[in-house]
Amino acid sequence: MRVFSYTHQIFSTCNKILSATSVGKLFGVSERNAYRWSANPDYCESCCARNPIDKIIALLKAVSEMGRDEVVEGVLGFICNELGYVVYPKQNAVKSDKGSALMEFMDVTTAVGDVSSKLQEALKDLKIDDEERKDLIESTGVLIRQAMELKSVFEKPKRGAL
Repeated sequence: MRVFSYTHQIFSTCNKILSATSVGKLFGVSERNAYRWSANPDYCESCCARNPIDKIIALLKAVSEMGRDEVVEGVLGFICNELGYVVYPKQNAVKSDKGSALMEFMDVTTAVGDVSSKLQEALKDLKIDDEERKDLIESTGVLIRQAMELKSVFEKPKRGAL
């Protein structure tokens, strides 16, 4: 897996793989703009332009600052799902929404039951179709999130954290 630290690196790599002309066509801009999006701002400040990924990040940060992290998670989940991946929040970002181990455990057991019943239903015909697979992925994501919330109840807060 290639790890990117900056959005311009993503466009630089895509320009090399697909060509700047193709990237420009995908976004409805000129080849020159595709090159501008891939320029390193540390070395080429005058020839750089904010790329679409930078704009999406700014948009999602603004939504998050309004306290709507569930929207950010939904957007990231949608994008990942479209590409056949699943998004998981950073471990430290998950906090209990109940504040009680017992209540979080009840959420986990409910999520396990949900996954179990959906899996049993899907396997009645001994195969899992695309819609059932999508539903199971979503339910399993909820289960993982609930388990992480339960775990967060037992983790000690870091020094200086609220």
